[in-house]
Amino acid sequence: MQRFSLILLCICVSLTSIAQTKLSLAKAIELGINTNLEFKLNQLEVAMAEAQIKELKSTGLPQINGSVNYQYYFLVPQQPIEDFITPSIFGVLEGTGLLPQGTYVGPPETFELSFFQPHNLSAGVDARWLIFDGSYLIALEAADLYRELTDHKTEISKQANKNNITKAYLNVLLTDINKATLQNNIISLDKIRYETGQLYKEGFVEQLDLDRLDLSLMSLRTELDKLDNITQIAMNVLKLQIGVDLEEEIILTEDLEMLINTLKLETVNLDEDLDVKELPEYQQIEYGIQLQQLDEKRHSKSKLPTLSAFLSGSESLQRENLFDSDQAGWLPSLSAGLSVSVPIYDGNRRKALIEKSQLAVEQSQVQKQQFVNAKQMEATNAKLQYANAKTTLDNTEKVLEITQSIYDKTLIKYKEGVGSSIEVNQAESEVFSAQSNYINAIYSLVNAKTDLDIALGK
Repeated sequence: MQRFSLILLCICVSLTSIAQTKLSLAKAIELGINTNLEFKLNQLEVAMAEAQIKELKSTGLPQINGSVNYQYYFLVPQQPIEDFITPSIFGVLEGTGLLPQGTYVGPPETFELSFFQPHNLSAGVDARWLIFDGSYLIALEAADLYRELTDHKTEISKQANKNNITKAYLNVLLTDINKATLQNNIISLDKIRYETGQLYKEGFVEQLDLDRLDLSLMSLRTELDKLDNITQIAMNVLKLQIGVDLEEEIILTEDLEMLINTLKLETVNLDEDLDVKELPEYQQIEYGIQLQQLDEKRHSKSKLPTLSAFLSGSESLQRENLFDSDQAGWLPSLSAGLSVSVPIYDGNRRKALIEKSQLAVEQSQVQKQQFVNAKQMEATNAKLQYANAKTTLDNTEKVLEITQSIYDKTLIKYKEGVGSSIEVNQAESEVFSAQSNYINAIYSLVNAKTDLDIALGK
């Protein structure tokens, strides 16, 4: 029975370990790239771009179509035919004496004649090939640029996904540290409450001192309960950014201190310059400008003639009885040729399209300069924010040390009966505030480092 219980316990532990996913920051980013829905949409956009390019290229390849047509005439089409033969014969015989005396040649009669059979069956093959089209050649050149543009959009999406996952990961770590700090404070304060309770029984402290400690404990426990919900919200945001199910349990294997060492915050070079041209967003703008320039060139080439070739073959069958093999058989037909289309006048539409493309290029050039200015300002501000965050962390660390020292001394004085509970509560409040500020300063520093890497294109 003990052996069975042990086996059952091992199975439960194994199932629990399977249901949990342990994630470092690097693993979370890797998982997010593979499962994030936004990134999958960008991958589908790349696939759609490839399909559009294939569709465009197919326009210049031979187009072959086959057809089979059957038609049955319930009423065979007829057309009126004037009898010009009889008057001609009478005209020739008149005066020869061959016509009986008194023969009268009246006006020609009209009768109906049909050149159709009730059953009409035809089958044919038609092939066409675009030999030269200036606009098409420019479009092929633009297709390659469009592929590279979509690739850069995917890279931008990937980088944005990394940034979002990093910040969501840091936010969870921040709530975990806050939670751990609150728990430690509750344990410490609970111990003081017990010791004060013993002093109260001996008559060394007043009920008011106990009430103040109870109020502080209640406040800390309320904050801890609120922080549980905040932690769950932060974890849900991280799951959403990664792309995993909200019901799946994930365990973070890093903490803020580990990330500080990983990100090498002490070796940040604030003198590093930003190379805007290496940014995927800048390259995307460049590709967009090149595409607009090709669009202008395409409209200019549309004034050139278009040359295409065609080859057409068919066979037709017309019978009164479709399955009577004694009647006329299939009648073949084969033709080939060239077709030239020369644009003459389009109401100045081409000129308007060229002007529109030129204006679009100028507009994109201005937007590119705006982007450069914005990124340079972003990099400068990110360096300043990082420097401020570093200074703030150093200051809050010192403040925490001082407030903790004051609190420890105040607590000793209180236990020795030379201090008041008001002083203890005030020192305690200052320690809690300093702890919160210190945690926020750590988070702000790591977040500033992340923003700095983003601004510098890392």
